[in-house]
Amino acid sequence: MICHAALSCFDAPLLCFSFSNGGFPLHYHKRIGALAMAFLIAGGLASIDARTILLVPQDDRPVSLDYTVSTAEKAGYTVLTPPKGYLSGKNYQGSPDQVWRWIEQHMREADAAVISTDTIIYGGLVDSRKHNESLDTLVARENRIQRLHRMYPNVPIYAFGTIMRTPYASNSGVEPYYYAKYGHDLYVLSGLQDKMDLGTLTKDEAAEMLSLKLSIPSEYLQDWFKRRTKNHTINRLLLKDTKSGIFAYFCEGHDDNSTNSQSAMEARYLGKESAKLSPKVYGSFPGADQLALLLIARYHNDVNHLTPSFTSIYPLGRAEDTVPSYERQPIGKTIAEHVEAVGGIMDPKGRPDIVLAVNTPLSSTGESGQFSNYGMMKPSTTEFMNQVKAVIDKGIPVSMVDVYFANGSDNTLMSLMKQNDLLYKVAAYNGWNTASNTIGYAIAQAILAPDMSETDHRDMLTEQYIDNWAYQANVRKNINRLTELEGTNYIPTPAMKEEMIAEVQDFAKRKMGLDPATISADFPWGRLFEIDAMVSPTPKYTVYLTAAEKQRRAEETAKKAAEEAAKKKAAAEAQKKKADAKAKTAGSSDTAIAPEQPSPETTSFENGSDDVSTIIIYK
Repeated sequence: MICHAALSCFDAPLLCFSFSNGGFPLHYHKRIGALAMAFLIAGGLASIDARTILLVPQDDRPVSLDYTVSTAEKAGYTVLTPPKGYLSGKNYQGSPDQVWRWIEQHMREADAAVISTDTIIYGGLVDSRKHNESLDTLVARENRIQRLHRMYPNVPIYAFGTIMRTPYASNSGVEPYYYAKYGHDLYVLSGLQDKMDLGTLTKDEAAEMLSLKLSIPSEYLQDWFKRRTKNHTINRLLLKDTKSGIFAYFCEGHDDNSTNSQSAMEARYLGKESAKLSPKVYGSFPGADQLALLLIARYHNDVNHLTPSFTSIYPLGRAEDTVPSYERQPIGKTIAEHVEAVGGIMDPKGRPDIVLAVNTPLSSTGESGQFSNYGMMKPSTTEFMNQVKAVIDKGIPVSMVDVYFANGSDNTLMSLMKQNDLLYKVAAYNGWNTASNTIGYAIAQAILAPDMSETDHRDMLTEQYIDNWAYQANVRKNINRLTELEGTNYIPTPAMKEEMIAEVQDFAKRKMGLDPATISADFPWGRLFEIDAMVSPTPKYTVYLTAAEKQRRAEETAKKAAEEAAKKKAAAEAQKKKADAKAKTAGSSDTAIAPEQPSPETTSFENGSDDVSTIIIYK
């Protein structure tokens, strides 16, 4: 249960409150001390004053910055962030020194700080993979954290860093330039070295490892491993600071990792050094992009003295034993680690405060853009949805953790949520990028949702539906095809961006019944991988037509024009036919035989009279 710490030295009776907010029921069980009771007697519940969080994100992507800030602000927090120009972006490095100056200028305004150590030491998440800073420079920046804590000992610091990833491949500019050509070889090599460290390397694998070392240019090998060594040294220093009590909580995220890799090896050694650290102050688990919001939720629980309880439900399949794409451990373990990091507990037996409805596949996860994600009705998903409805009917908040696919929603699940009118009855929904990213957001947003207005809660859900469901699972593959046809190397042009917005708006109208003028989107990094979904409670955005709709309208206009032309032609032909007939009739009249006239010799007597005065003589 969510437990509020007593406000006095003794406990008052247990009071239970149940209310509805944002379309979903929320339950709080509070032990209220004498002070709180006084507030009740006075006519209302005591509420914590609006608090200010100083946030240093890992870069300026929406998941790191905009979505995180938006969620926290909807929950009532004031969020201070560095100028965007100081942060790492797609085409520019972050500036650690400028960020540090900004922190020192604004720390006094904050009740708590949530800080990316990648940003304040390297410049950002991507910069941690590409920097060429000396170890002395990096150490000097890391040491500033201790000084910051000494200057502001009453401002708790919630920090998060990453173990540098070892991706299968990359050609998007977020790795060193040589990774496009040698990335896969480096990935395989690091996996073999990890096996060697574990003592499981075979003779054939040893030969392969030697071959890879000889085939990859030595300067690239040295560059990659030297940077990793520096970063590992910094992570060890951050662990030392955690042991010294510098951080209220420190989390080490495992950025895109696999079972055997350099990342896995480094995590294993850091795990040995952190073995004696309490999970209340330190966590190490998969993911990176979700960590800022997760730690904001952790601060929310800490400052409100909350310990939320969680239970997970799954559809038919491997359930908690599912090992998702891009990660090397079962999803059940990752969920438990995130719950622990946020200050919650897993409680499968009692009545939980939040139920995590984890949509896992029957066997293995795939990509949301693949053909199999076309929305086929599956009995397992239908039964799963029945479970979700049953939980909601009991008044327990449900957070949807959609990890059936990586990088986007499960169309089958979403169709059933729509059919069952559940889109806006859940506490939270997430289905983006890796499973750990989804898990972190799903937990954090469910924790913060009770403090949101109905409108803000609805907008938060819509933001995720537009990003995860509309774009990632559906629109993205269409835009991807356009870039292939145009040969733009998967870089969207302004026309493609307009088409993306149009398709997202059309999807929102058809699938969610939303006014398209309340929805828009952007490519913040000028690539197809992510969008910035923008949601407004009132119409404010330009509405675009999809290419298909433009073609349909053009065809309709052309059809109408053709029909009108045909009508005019038919009318003209009918008129001509009528005129010809009339003319023919008139011509026939002109050539008709004239009435017979009397001959000149013939006389006519009017009225039978034979009066000679009436005789007419024709000459």
